[in-house]
Amino acid sequence: MSRVSEASSFHAIKHSVGKTKSKLENLQLKGSNLKDIQRPSDNPVGNVELLSIRSQNVDSNQYLRNVSYAKTQLTFAENSIEELTDIMSKAKEIAIGQSSNIFDVDVRRAVAEEIHQLRKQALAIGNRRIGNKYIFGGYKNTERPFTAEGKYLGDDNQVKLEVSKDFFVPVGFPGSHVFFEKNKSTMLQKDPTGDTHLIDPKKAVDENIPADDIVINRLPANENSQTVTKQGQENKTRISSESRSLFDDLQSLENALETGNHEVIQDLLPRFDVMMNKLIQTRTKVGSVMNSIDNSENSIERTKLANAEYTSKIEDADVAELFTDLTRQQNVLNATYKSSAQMMGNSLMDFIR
Repeated sequence: MSRVSEASSFHAIKHSVGKTKSKLENLQLKGSNLKDIQRPSDNPVGNVELLSIRSQNVDSNQYLRNVSYAKTQLTFAENSIEELTDIMSKAKEIAIGQSSNIFDVDVRRAVAEEIHQLRKQALAIGNRRIGNKYIFGGYKNTERPFTAEGKYLGDDNQVKLEVSKDFFVPVGFPGSHVFFEKNKSTMLQKDPTGDTHLIDPKKAVDENIPADDIVINRLPANENSQTVTKQGQENKTRISSESRSLFDDLQSLENALETGNHEVIQDLLPRFDVMMNKLIQTRTKVGSVMNSIDNSENSIERTKLANAEYTSKIEDADVAELFTDLTRQQNVLNATYKSSAQMMGNSLMDFIR
């Protein structure tokens, strides 16, 4: 028959009380923040998923900030383009009214002043900015994109932002895409006799004309077109670019009104139609980008909602079960104290009897 010493009983009671108190403390911590996971060891797999969700939520919050910034930029750009459309519509209306030769020079000069003011308004819109960044400057958005003469100093690049995972959208349109007509390239080829003739770009590709024989003329969009010819080759190919700006059209109309040249005014009417169509197309692009941003924002919000629900299932404690366990564990601790008091309350006389 083995003998149970007092020391052995004391250590058993200490171990039992400590274990019960540890469980009770853990339940009390869960009850204080209603979280089922207090440390990674409580649920290693669930903890990994929680870290992944939190990382995704951090990205989503940044995407939402990008969305807000992109919407602000595009809204300013859309409003500016709308104002430009109104200016061109007003200028076209004036041009139609002054295209006949029934008005004298004094009347046209008075109207020319209104066109001058419209051109100044268009330049102010072209140099509009948000904060310290110009919205029509491309990457060069810290410098004024247009001079007083309408010369474009920006570049052709579009600033883009990531509004959802691997989805980038332009948040602005450079002035070369808004205030200028689309570049028209004409390819000319010089044959051995020295004569030049038009050549279809597709035909040039099909005939495998060497790239060294093609010279692309890169000119500022508001300068007059030039022809660049590469010397030293038997067959020479050249490309000339032509583009006019909104400011050029308004300046031409102003000059024609001041000189009373109604034929030039008539010739400008198709150009106004082309420029207005360009502005409408640009506004359409802005609208499509805004729609895609809205779709991305809705997708992010739905993802965050789903993540919150999944996080709650992993991390949050069942309140009813938690407080039931807490009450039960408190009763267990009280019972342990009572049984321990009875065992440790014996004196030497109790063993002598």
